[in-house]
Amino acid sequence: MFGRILLSLLITPTLIVAAVADEGALQKGGVELPAELGDSMKAALNPEVITVQLDGKPVAHVWLAKETQKAEAVNSELGVSFGAVAEGSLVGVVVFPEQWSDYKKNPIGVGTYTMRYAVMPADGNHMGVATFRDFLLLLPPSADSDPSKALGLAELLIGSGEATGVVHPGVLALYPIWDEVSEPTLSKNDLDQWTLAVKIGSQILGLVISGHGEI
Repeated sequence: MFGRILLSLLITPTLIVAAVADEGALQKGGVELPAELGDSMKAALNPEVITVQLDGKPVAHVWLAKETQKAEAVNSELGVSFGAVAEGSLVGVVVFPEQWSDYKKNPIGVGTYTMRYAVMPADGNHMGVATFRDFLLLLPPSADSDPSKALGLAELLIGSGEATGVVHPGVLALYPIWDEVSEPTLSKNDLDQWTLAVKIGSQILGLVISGHGEI
């Protein structure tokens, strides 16, 4: 079952619906950590918020984890760009001030979600599905309270399913960043998707904030 769900999460990224927004900007500060987060989760986050604005409108408030858990062994498989990050580990928290649409165009309701790292398996069911196999799953705080614990795949899929209310988990795609990043930056990637480039420790991640794959 989980294999079939993951098969539909990410698709070949050459067929992309272009982002609608023409202008993007970042703003720091001015938004408090969500009250529904537990004390341990708040302590694991950088308290400074990064707000992504598209066409002058805030679409996502992002708090990054102070650090990401390191994988016991770096995953250097084809299509994995962030293999030094432990699968299931916390990357941050995002608040959507208005309904958001994930990479599969599933509606994500207004509210707070944790972001956990995962890699699409390279088995017979998934070969050739996507060039980039890294992504973040969105979970409501009620399903994710321990930032020190790397969640297993079953926990991720069940918890993230609560974010969408459908069979598919809420997914936020990751895009590889080749340039050095010292401060958060927002730009369109090669697929015309608005991507937030951030640095957590020594790891640079590209969070696709606006942009969809084929349904």
